[in-house]
Amino acid sequence: MVWRSDFLLALAKSQKPIVSGVDGIAVGIGTTINLHCDLTIATPRTEFRTPFVDLGLVPEAGSSLLAPAVLGRQQAFALLGLGEGFSADRAKAAGLIYEVVSEQKLEAAALEAAERIAEKPPEALKIARDLMLGDREALVARIKEEGAHFRARLKSDEARNAFVAFMNRKKN
Repeated sequence: MVWRSDFLLALAKSQKPIVSGVDGIAVGIGTTINLHCDLTIATPRTEFRTPFVDLGLVPEAGSSLLAPAVLGRQQAFALLGLGEGFSADRAKAAGLIYEVVSEQKLEAAALEAAERIAEKPPEALKIARDLMLGDREALVARIKEEGAHFRARLKSDEARNAFVAFMNRKKN
């Protein structure tokens, strides 16, 4: 779990803009990582899911702080609490992603966005991004808090029972 914590903290502290491209089912960290991205581009077949609570766990990657700020509390609760899947269109409408493009155009669109960002005056871009992100210490603290709860929940009877039930459904 140390690598994941280091990875998440690096995301939160990144001094450079982050661009992502998503195609297909993004579950758990595959969804929450996009809350750290400055631009996320997805395909129509993308679905974002966070089954944390269904598995007896809690949100991670700072998502309990970022999702309400990005999506609003109602949409954040639907995603993180109810575990509702968000289609690419719903994710765009909610503010989780920037754009929806075809599968064939995804890589080119993500690279073009990254190139456009790289062409910007770097100091002005850094200042603008820092102003938008605000103080990241609260995010770092939340990632650590969520991590502690997540690790504890992994050992809980509730999570164990949820995982067993999930595996039994997969066998049937």
